[in-house]
Amino acid sequence: MSFLITRRPEKQFSPSIKMSRWTALGNPYLFEFIRSDFAVNNTLIRVAYSTTRPTVWINADPVEVALLIYPGDQIYLNSGAYNGVYTVFSVTGVYVVIDTPHIGNGGAGRLNATQRLTNFKAYVKVYNAITNVLIDTLYPKPDSTGLLTFDVSGVIQSTVKTEATIGQTVINKANKGISGSFKIGYGATYTVVFPAFSYVVTIPEIPSSPVGNTQIYYWLAGARQIEGNMPLSINGNGQNLKEYVPKELVGSAAKFLTMFERPTYFEGFPFLLSFIYDEDFDSVYLERHQQDVDVNGTSVGAETDDTLLISERKYVNQMKIRALNAGADGFDVWIETGGVVTNGYVTVGSIPKHGANEYSAPWP
Repeated sequence: MSFLITRRPEKQFSPSIKMSRWTALGNPYLFEFIRSDFAVNNTLIRVAYSTTRPTVWINADPVEVALLIYPGDQIYLNSGAYNGVYTVFSVTGVYVVIDTPHIGNGGAGRLNATQRLTNFKAYVKVYNAITNVLIDTLYPKPDSTGLLTFDVSGVIQSTVKTEATIGQTVINKANKGISGSFKIGYGATYTVVFPAFSYVVTIPEIPSSPVGNTQIYYWLAGARQIEGNMPLSINGNGQNLKEYVPKELVGSAAKFLTMFERPTYFEGFPFLLSFIYDEDFDSVYLERHQQDVDVNGTSVGAETDDTLLISERKYVNQMKIRALNAGADGFDVWIETGGVVTNGYVTVGSIPKHGANEYSAPWP
């Protein structure tokens, strides 16, 4: 039996292999698992076993098949045209004939011996990714097909702390109350039922320890409209924050986390821009670039660049804007990787002082 994650709440930055694993916590934060007792190669007519009924070719040890699948048993099969619960007609080695008419050929899939492997119960442990401390344990149940979907948003929401940050003095600071990260470990128990006796089996936690688990997921205390249907959203459509996640990739352009399409800077008052300081920059410095402009958009003074604090990585950060030069009526601000200009990973936007020019990276 295998019990593995088949879909995760992530989005790929194609054609690279890098992923956005940042999700808005106000939406379901979904994972999908599949129970698979036996892998299926194909399902078709094999005259050696039946000329009218389809034969399932299982990729397994024939001894194990003989122990767990008997004529007359009910099984779940997912193999092309054959998707549902069927009665076993006969078993010969790794070939299982099902008692149903042949309706076509089925390809690779899975078979669950639901009559012999019963009482399947999963457990999912959610850990703080920084401390490796257990936050909570979930006990989701699979449906009749072996599909199991669970939502960790409720568990993570218990760690949210929406306290205002007042008087920020450093260039950038992590907001650890509204963002963070976690890991998951998972396993299951089930009962093996034989004609004469039964016993309980436990699938140990995978991975065995959160310390060695390098698969980290990130959250932001926010919500957004889900695109498409819920199953698709597991793969990151909708609640995933990909367009706000910077990556060390040529042409990467992420947005600031601002609610305003036309943010206004008031001289003498605090002005902070929030952005996601992603894990992809563990070995790369980031810089805040700022160019002041007058009312006509002409540069006032030289463009400045200041290195961001690396200690604030892997959280949503609040970034300060430096004081404007004399004669400036607005400014452009963006972020670049240190030492190498990559055209900025946060879209350049003009933020006017007391003005209303459109900001180029609005919240959707």
